[in-house]
Amino acid sequence: MKILNLFSPISHLDKLLFTRELSVLLKSGVSLGETLESLLQKTKHGALRNILETLLANVENGQSFAHALEHFPKVFDPLYVNLVKLGETSGTLRENLDFLTRQLEASYTLRKKIQGIVLYPMIVFAMALILGALISVFILPRLIKLFDSFNVVLPLSTRALLWIAYFMQAYGVIFFLSIFGLLVLWRFIISLSIIKPYWHRFLLSIPVAGGLLEDIAVAHFCRDMGIMLQSGLPIFEALAVEEKVMSNRAVARLVVTLSQAVARGKTLADELSGKRYAIISPLAIKMIAAGERTGKLGETFIYLENFFEAEADRKIKNLTVLFEPILLLAIGAIVVFLALAILTPIYSLTGSVRR
Repeated sequence: MKILNLFSPISHLDKLLFTRELSVLLKSGVSLGETLESLLQKTKHGALRNILETLLANVENGQSFAHALEHFPKVFDPLYVNLVKLGETSGTLRENLDFLTRQLEASYTLRKKIQGIVLYPMIVFAMALILGALISVFILPRLIKLFDSFNVVLPLSTRALLWIAYFMQAYGVIFFLSIFGLLVLWRFIISLSIIKPYWHRFLLSIPVAGGLLEDIAVAHFCRDMGIMLQSGLPIFEALAVEEKVMSNRAVARLVVTLSQAVARGKTLADELSGKRYAIISPLAIKMIAAGERTGKLGETFIYLENFFEAEADRKIKNLTVLFEPILLLAIGAIVVFLALAILTPIYSLTGSVRR
């Protein structure tokens, strides 16, 4: 096995396509080794080809598919590996790969929706930064010389713009480098395992956006639990896997507490009724209780996944509608400020010349 392969992650879409094609080929009666070889011939280059080469070699050497996947922890998370392992043990590998395909498709769709929200504001913000940098470098230095020659009292907006011009002329490079450095440092800090749960808890408390993040986290939890329970994984093992794969680490801590309560003999519904699980609605708890009584907990979680994803979709649309007027107002305010700062002293000078 190539050591570098351990550190060769692939995109989420590549992982989805790999899982889907793997499932389709296995359903058609092709053996696992032949399936991996077919996928390898189809993949020409990149990290995915390196992974397929290693997987095929390990499977041909007698390793189980799940054990071969464990060599790539950055690509195949515990949920993926455990469902494959369970499928190989119970003879339901094809069905479990279908579950994984559905899980990856839902995750990919949700990720694209979130990117759709962020894309427009990020483009506007990036263009504003570029425009601000161009104004600071090419226009403001000339305005300094122009307005200094005016024998008129400059308005407050112009004086503020001149202060920005002086500051950028003297410290512009240092300012932008400092902003970049702080962003990199902040990104590093919130990625630390000891800080991440507190950061995620803070994000959940943000008005409007926090509610969306809660629905996304709960939908993620319900989808994973439903898939694992339907594939035959015991609830205690499913909770242990979910704690590892939950992206929101604040919610992952709640999963740990929930797992400990289940280990003591409590039902999911009884434990979720506690105040610490406020992100789970009372209606959802009642449905989970009904699923536990009827033995259809996996189906209940899948239904709840659809419910919370629909709620997340609704909030995403509301945020999209909210962002547009806010951005327009912000851009309009900047344009008005620049117009007043630049044109007002020019009109004042013109008026003084006429008199």
